[in-house]
Formats: sequence, C-alpha cells, structure tokens
Amino acid sequence: MKFRLTLRNIVVKVCIALICGGILFYALRSQIIKVLDEQSYKTAQSYLVAKRPDKAFEIIRNRDRTLLDGRSADWLDLEIETLDRLGYIDRLLYLFDQNPSAFSKHETATLLIARAMLKTNNQVAYRKLRNIWKSRSQKPEVWFAFDVDVLIVEGKVDEALKMLHSQTFRGKADAGRLMRLALLTAKNDLSGAWNYMDRAYYLAPKNPEVRSFRAQILEGIGKISMARVEYVAAHLAEPDNPLFRDQLAEFYRRNGNMGLALQTWSNNLDERSADFIRLKALFWSRVAYPVKINNASHSDISGDLRPLVVYLQDMPDKRFWDDAAFQNISDQQSFLDTRQETYWLRMLQALKEGQEKKAYDLLQSHPFQDNNWSTDIQSALEKVLAYRLGYHISMLDVHFSTNGAVTRQRHQLFDQLDQIAKSGVITPELASLMHSKEAFAAIFMAGGWVEAALQLHQLPVLPDNFPIWVAYGLTESLRFNRGNKEALAFAGKQKTSPFLDLLTAELLIADGNNAAALTKLERLAYSDSDIGFRAAWLLTLARMDQRNLKGAQDVLNRQPRLQNSLTGKEIEARIALSQGDTEKAYQTYLSLGQESTEALAYLAKKAFREKDWKTAKKLTEELMQKIPDSMELRANLQAIAEAQGAK
Repeated sequence: MKFRLTLRNIVVKVCIALICGGILFYALRSQIIKVLDEQSYKTAQSYLVAKRPDKAFEIIRNRDRTLLDGRSADWLDLEIETLDRLGYIDRLLYLFDQNPSAFSKHETATLLIARAMLKTNNQVAYRKLRNIWKSRSQKPEVWFAFDVDVLIVEGKVDEALKMLHSQTFRGKADAGRLMRLALLTAKNDLSGAWNYMDRAYYLAPKNPEVRSFRAQILEGIGKISMARVEYVAAHLAEPDNPLFRDQLAEFYRRNGNMGLALQTWSNNLDERSADFIRLKALFWSRVAYPVKINNASHSDISGDLRPLVVYLQDMPDKRFWDDAAFQNISDQQSFLDTRQETYWLRMLQALKEGQEKKAYDLLQSHPFQDNNWSTDIQSALEKVLAYRLGYHISMLDVHFSTNGAVTRQRHQLFDQLDQIAKSGVITPELASLMHSKEAFAAIFMAGGWVEAALQLHQLPVLPDNFPIWVAYGLTESLRFNRGNKEALAFAGKQKTSPFLDLLTAELLIADGNNAAALTKLERLAYSDSDIGFRAAWLLTLARMDQRNLKGAQDVLNRQPRLQNSLTGKEIEARIALSQGDTEKAYQTYLSLGQESTEALAYLAKKAFREKDWKTAKKLTEELMQKIPDSMELRANLQAIAEAQGAK
C-alpha cells in the first residue's frame, strides 16, 4: 500500500513537472515569437521610411504566411500604408472587404481603391467606402471629383455640371474640377473646354489625372500624337498606378497599335499587378500578338477577377475557352455578364470547333454593345454566319457604339460586306471566301486580331479564286506572329500577285536574301501604281545601302510617281549628301520646308551646328509639333536656350 502511494505520488509529480515544463516552453516560445515579430515590424517600418515599400512588403508577406496568431492592428496599418505606396490595389480591395474600419486612418489608400471601384463601375462598394470619409476628409476636392464621376457614369450629366459649378477649391486642388468641366463641355463648347483645361494645367502641370484628362480631350478632337504625349506623361508620373497604365494601353488599342498596347499591359507584371491588367495582357496576347507573360502562382493573384485570371492563365495555348473548366470557378455568370473577354473567347472557341450556330446565337445575345472592342468584327461575323447558315444578310439593327472600337484604317472586307448587305450582290471571289474554312480567319485578320486569325487559319494553300488580299494578309500575319521564314514558306505556296510579290521581296530583304529580293523589286518598280511606287522606294534604298548611288538615281528617274513625291525628294537629298554635294542637299531640303520632317531635322541640325540659335529654335519647335513626344528634341531646345543665355 505504501509502495503504491509512493508510485502514485511519483507519477503525479512527473505529470506536474511535464505540464509546468510545457507551459514554460510555450511561454518561452511565445516570447521569442513576440520579440522576432517586433523586430520584423521595426525592419519593415524602416524600409518604408527609406522609401523601399517593396522590401517592407516582402516582410509583411512572409509574416502573413508563417504566423498563426492573426494580424495585429499595427501590422494591418503597416500593410495598408505599404500597399498604398506600391499601388497594389487588389490587395487593398481585399483588406477593405475583410476589415473596412481599418481604413479610417488611411485616406490616400482609400482614395486609391475608390478610384478602382469607379473604374470597374462598382458603385455599391464605392458608396460604402465614401461614407467612411463623409465628414472628415483631408482631401475633399478628390472625393468631390469622384462624386461627380459617379453622376457621369449614371448618365446624369446635367447634375454633374451643376455640382461642378457649385463649388471651387484653392490652388491646384481645383484642377480636378476644372478638368471634368473641360470634358463635359468639350462636345458643345470646344473653346470653353480648352479654357478649363489650360487653367487646370496651369494649376497642376504634373498631376497625372490632369495629364490624363488632357489626353482624353485631345484624343476626342483628333489630336492623336498630342494625346499620346499626355497619356504617357500620366503613366510615367505614377508608373505603379494600374489605372494610368490601362488608359495608355487602351489608347494604343483604340488607335490600332496592339503591339504597344500589349507591351504596356504586360510590362513588369508581378504579384503586385492589378487583376484587370493581368487579365487584359493574357487576353490580348491570346488573340492579337503573343507576348511572354510569366505565370503568377495562384496564391499571388488577388482581386475580384482572380478566378477568371487563374482560369485564363492555366488555359492551354491552342484553346480559347473550356466550358468544363469554367464550370469550376466562382462568379461564373458575373464574368459572362461583365467581362468582354469571356464573350470573345467563347466566340472564338465556337468558331474553331465549327459550332457556327452556337457562335451566331452568341452574337444575338452580345451584352457589350455600348463598348464593343471591334464593331467591324462583330458586324462581319453576323453577316458571314448568316450567309453560311442560310439566313438573310442585312445591315445590323443594333447601332454599335464606337467607344471601344479601333480607329485604324478600315479594311476593305468590312466595306464589301456592308455593300452586300445593302445590294444583295456578292462577287464570286468573296462568295468563295465566305463559304470556305478561311472565312473567320479572314475576318479577324481584317480586324487586326492577328493571333486569333492564325489560330482559325486552316488551309496551307488558298484557292486561286480567293480575293488577292487574303494571301497577302495571312502572309503579313505570319510575318508578325511567327517570323519571316514561316511567312515566306506560306507565300511561296500561294498564287502569285503583285501585292504578294512585293511583300515577299520585303520578307527576303528582312531575311538577308537581298539578291532574290532585288530581282522581284526590279520587276515591280517601274509600273505606274502604288506597288510600283513602293517597290521603287525599296529598290533605291537597297541601291544606296550597296553604295550604288548611280543605280539609286536611275531607279528614281524611271519611276515618276516616286521622283515627284515628297519621299522621292528626300531620297534625292540623301543621294546628294552621299555624293558630298551639300549645297544641292540643302537646297532640296529647303524647298520641302515644313512638309518634310526629315528636311526640318536636317535644317535644324545645320542651324545648330552654325550657331544660328534663332533658326535652330524655330525649326526645332516646328519639329516638336510633328513629334511632340521626342525627348531628344526637348533636350535640343534646352541646349539652344542655354546657348542663347550664354551669349
């Protein structure tokens, strides 16, 4: 009995010791974690003070993934401030959704996500956010501008104008109000709009929003090159702001430069990139021009569009859409209703699989009429599908908005289809194309969606009775997206035409086969046609590269169209310079005056070299009108000003 009691006591004592040791160990471990956590917090803070928010965010991310005790209020504040500095909108939106009250101390971060909410037309979330700062904002002019934007989006333009006239702000704070007045009055009072815009620019010349609004007005009145300068300036002022990045890319897209648009969307994509930027990069790379986009890990993608971004990122290269995989993502109907990417990808997959009735039904339920990315492609698909399915071809009843359409020069296919819809008469060549497997490839090629066209392209050899532009267009598409060798291989199998021969010559030059190229150009260069003009131009340049100046001049003399043109005069001046006849070159360039950018550049350089500062300045300023975004010309003007000041 005594032995048992002793044994029991021993067991109890051991248990007590183990429990106490466990408690001590846990307490010690907790203390160590707390100390390390405090050190990490201070390090992240120091990075933020040192203007290295990227390094601070690395520490925050690591803590999020390793600690199990949640995020303290201090850490949450630090993360919001860091994300604000980085412009990481998706993560800010997520944090706001989880803990809106945490943003009551962070107005600049709140403004950042408010702008994103307006951009994505999420007005319910915006009003929730707006209420937090209703009566205690330090930036009332920005909230005022956002409230005006809500009215504009809702179509309440008169109310927006009334609100804009109801209040003013001091100094540069008034710039946003003035720019919105400029936008809303530009249609009916252009001079008044310019006055508002100039006042805003005077108050805040470096404000990216001001530059952005200037860009929109300039683009709206057709000043495309000047608008580009402003869009670029807005983006460069805040390169981490996805909204200004997107505006610049969309400007390029609307004006037919998909290469620059994709470069803008895809440049420096990382885990901080906004979900809508990554989505657009993925979509346009799949349908326009393939670009290298590094896949992000699923855990690094955030934002409302995350399911769709992950879905598209994981899509095999040769597919546009996968219905089965799409059923596994959340918010399916919302994406179908609100994201135009889903419409076009489903359309392309249906066409690729030969499901033409399904594609036609999709056309009839198109939910993006007011901001269609290509009204020409949309209209052409409807006409060609109706023709192939045996329906009546007519002009579309829907009057598509051109807000989202590319403003590039319209392809002849679209004009021809419009004529068929009006007259009911179709040429044999176009009928052959519309019945063929290449019909849809031709439509997307004509609309500039080059990769989509190549994915739909099927015939290695086109029928001889196709319109001649089809072979030319597919060769050009292969050149851009697959390279010169594939383009040459395809062109070599097609029925020859002067257009295709000219393109083949250009491809041969680009591929280093000058001898074969020059043979083709010699056959084309002297016809009295646009083809003859371009062939002669290429031939003169090739002769000059060979230092065969007499041969270049002979080509010029035998092609009157080129010789009498501005381009021909510029070539004559270059030949004279190569021959050392600077006086002839000078007189030729002088005769061209403001018509020729090349002449202005030569004359400005000559005046600068001769220290004729007045003439150099005048000519450089004229050049700036033609090339407003040239940094070199800006530097030249600065150098001229310094030289004049030193006199």
